[in-house]
Amino acid sequence: MAVFMRDQVVDLNQDLFKFVSFKCVNGLACGVILARCANLNQKVLDSLKNYMNKQQPELSAQYVYDDQNQVLSVILDNWKLSATHYTSLILKDFLQDHHFLEGPIVVASFPESGEPSSFNLSQLVGSVTHPKKDSKDIRIFTDQSTGEEIQSILVVDTDEVMREFVRLRLELQGYAVSEAKDGHEALEKYSLMNPDLIITELNLPILDGYQLMNQINKRDSKSGKVIVLTDKHLSSHMNRAFELGAADYITKPFSISELTWRIKKLNA
Repeated sequence: MAVFMRDQVVDLNQDLFKFVSFKCVNGLACGVILARCANLNQKVLDSLKNYMNKQQPELSAQYVYDDQNQVLSVILDNWKLSATHYTSLILKDFLQDHHFLEGPIVVASFPESGEPSSFNLSQLVGSVTHPKKDSKDIRIFTDQSTGEEIQSILVVDTDEVMREFVRLRLELQGYAVSEAKDGHEALEKYSLMNPDLIITELNLPILDGYQLMNQINKRDSKSGKVIVLTDKHLSSHMNRAFELGAADYITKPFSISELTWRIKKLNA
C-alpha cells in the first residue's frame, strides 16, 4: 500500500497492466476498482484499509493512490466482477462520507471484463481520468474492443400490464424486447434468445429473481446482464442482488425515462 507520484497517465497504465497481467497469467481473477479522488495520503489509505477489512474480512487487496492523476486503484486478489462490484459500493460509502470522491468509480474484473491487454487497461484508466460525464456513479467497465451494445432485452414480471408498458416504451427506443411472466419462463427464454439484458422483478413464482440471477451466473460468466426492477426497498434486498451480479437496482414506482437512462449507462 503506497502513495505514488506520477508525471503521466501512461505510468498508471503500465503499473496496472503489470498487476493485472501477473494475476491472470497465474490463472487468477483480478478485480479492479478505480476511483477519482482528491487529497488522499498514507493515513487515509490506512483508515480505508481498516474500514474495508471490517466490512469484508475475507478481502485481500492492494491500495495504490496516484497523486498526480488523483486516481485510487484497488486491486482485488481472485475477485470476480460481481464481488468487485459489491466491494465498490462499500468503497464508495467510505469515500463519500469523508468527502474524498471527486468523480466516477469504475469497476472491472479480468478476464471477465476482457483480455488484460494494455489497450483495455488504458481504456479503463481513461474512463476515470477523462470521464464522458461529470458524475460520481459506479460504472461497470466492458471490453472496449468488442463494440457490444445492448440491443435485446427480456422483461420479467408477473404483472402483465407492467411488462407490456415497459416493452412498448423500450421498443420505441429501438430495443428488441421479449417478456416472461415468471423465473422459469425467463430462464427458458434466456437460453433460447441470449438477450443482452434482463430486467426482472425479484418477487416471481417458481424461480424468484435471486434464483434466476443465480442460474444465469452458472450458465454465463458475463456479469452485468441484469437490472432489478422491484418493489423490494430494503437495503438487504439490494445488497443480495448486487452480490449475485446485478448491474443496477431500481425500485417501484419508477419512471420509464429513469429506466432507459440506466440502460444507456450500461453502454457508456
